[in-house]
Amino acid sequence: MIKISLPIASVVGLALLVVGCSSSKTTTTPESAASAPANAVSNNQQVNAILESSCYECHSTGGSAPWYAAVSPTYLSANSARGVLNFSDWQTYDAQKRADELKSIAQSVSGGSMPPGDYTALDHSARLSEEQKQVLLTWASHPAIPAH
Repeated sequence: MIKISLPIASVVGLALLVVGCSSSKTTTTPESAASAPANAVSNNQQVNAILESSCYECHSTGGSAPWYAAVSPTYLSANSARGVLNFSDWQTYDAQKRADELKSIAQSVSGGSMPPGDYTALDHSARLSEEQKQVLLTWASHPAIPAH
């Protein structure tokens, strides 16, 4: 029987954590986004960039949640998260559904439940700065003309 010492197990665990924390995602900054694509959620490029970097992995059909999302205690499956809100379907939502979703987004962002802390602990790029939170809250509270 092979006995693994506690220091070796700790090193292996730490290595897995470090690998999980690194993200290969690239984010689009508002300055580099030329114009809102046809399927954009907002006509505000900054809002779209924030949603893309912090929400789309779980809340769009174009996202593929990384392996560590499945081990987050609050993580619904990606399909469940998309069932709650799918930004890929945003253009098909009627005005009432969009208004309801914007209210939910504002509550989730202001309450700190989205993106979930256990998810952002592993994916640092999904964390929202205070400025990003304010941008999303302003958008969700006073949406401009929706992107077409």
